[in-house]
Amino acid sequence: MARTRPGGRTRLAARRPMAGPWSGKREGRMSESNSEDGGLARRDAPAAAPGGRRFGSALGFVLVAVGAAVGLGNVWKFPYLAGENGGAVFVLLYLFFLLVVALPILVAEVAIGRRGRASPPHALARQAAEFGRRSGFWRGAGVVGVWMSLVIMSFYSVVGGWTILFFVEAAQGFAAFADAAGALAHQHALENDPLAMLGLQLLFILATVAIVAGGVRSGIERSMRVMAPLMAVLLLVVVGFALVQGAAARALSWLFAADWAKLDASLALAALGQAFFTLSVGIGGMMTYGAYLPDAASPLRTSLAVAAADTAVALLAGLAVFPIVFAHGLDPAAGPALIFITLPMAFHAMPGGAVIGGAFFLFLLLAALTSAVALYEPFVAWRIERGMSRIRATVLAAAISWGFGLVTVASFSFARDMHPLGFLGGAFASMTGFDLITRGIDKLVLPLGALLIAWFAARVMAERAWAAVFPGDPPVLVRLLRLGLKSWVPLAILVLLLAGLLPG
Repeated sequence: MARTRPGGRTRLAARRPMAGPWSGKREGRMSESNSEDGGLARRDAPAAAPGGRRFGSALGFVLVAVGAAVGLGNVWKFPYLAGENGGAVFVLLYLFFLLVVALPILVAEVAIGRRGRASPPHALARQAAEFGRRSGFWRGAGVVGVWMSLVIMSFYSVVGGWTILFFVEAAQGFAAFADAAGALAHQHALENDPLAMLGLQLLFILATVAIVAGGVRSGIERSMRVMAPLMAVLLLVVVGFALVQGAAARALSWLFAADWAKLDASLALAALGQAFFTLSVGIGGMMTYGAYLPDAASPLRTSLAVAAADTAVALLAGLAVFPIVFAHGLDPAAGPALIFITLPMAFHAMPGGAVIGGAFFLFLLLAALTSAVALYEPFVAWRIERGMSRIRATVLAAAISWGFGLVTVASFSFARDMHPLGFLGGAFASMTGFDLITRGIDKLVLPLGALLIAWFAARVMAERAWAAVFPGDPPVLVRLLRLGLKSWVPLAILVLLLAGLLPG
């Protein structure tokens, strides 16, 4: 029930506390003594949250969030886009869009989670009600984001399973990749074996479950404090080897030499799209992690650190991959073909390729795993708030995503010639179920999610509430962020939406 103060301001009646992740009502019920295995604490005061329900430090948040942002796209997409689109021209445009479009969305998502201290459905609904808006709509938006995380995990885990196989292939010296025919035959054999793909996917999912089920601090943060430095070491080892043994000069020129003749609208759109997608915003993973951010940590400064680390990994990935590719006379490629066909051929042909290839695929496996954790945690946090234990919620998330993964496995194998919307013609004529899911996520779900986050932060949250989340940050930057979320950020997202809905 709401009461109206003079001047038109609305406040909630204090008849009873709102059900939420910190309350003892049904949506937030849990045992106070079971913080690691349970959900967010019962009481509304932040002090009631046990240490296990928050990250131990701002560094812990940064490591976990960087793990969420750094994924397969940093390796198989960004470097290729840079090389094919004018090198430094693309990189500069990417950095510009990262700062003015993607970073404000990341800051907003983390800030909403930090203030709401809940999973996306409850963080959005509770704050919407606080500011006199329709909480049902925003709860629904959060629920959609939570479920979309599992849909993404359903196909991401299939490819994540492939990284396990290729790490094992490194121990055999990539023997099947002596030439292009052997590499293609290996990939076709994998895609034509749905049981093998399901088994590899299950292994990857079980590894993710082992981390998420351990809890926020004992499971997620502790594992990231090990995996993130290990990823950095592995990547630097591969980069050092590639620059010494590979075609470093050609790779550096391809990646960073500025070709201004390629500057056009399509290049700018590619840079905007890559900047937008690289930080894993729009579906609630960062909002959930924001709920675990320590009180003393700044959403702005930690988000800046995440964006900087993610960009550094993407640039280093290019230096790890393309000197090796060029040194062996192979053509650069994007997507899975680069990772699972081109690079294994290069590793097979080079001295020490088994060791360097093993380091590379271990890095790739860890990068996929850290991203997968962020895809499970929103659902797990949401189910915990509704009374389920962490272990049961994690197992449920795993079962759902593995089941959804049947669509991806079928699309790669026995259903590759099935086109569910082929009757519509045009681009749909050749799309498999996997193609439809990934296109819908990339072109519609993620941009709409980001648009709603920007709208909530700039139009739903009161200005004083927004500013209160950034007590130690320069007020001018805080106001500029909010201005961007009101104006140019939504416009940029709409451009991506319209471009994604166009045929082709």
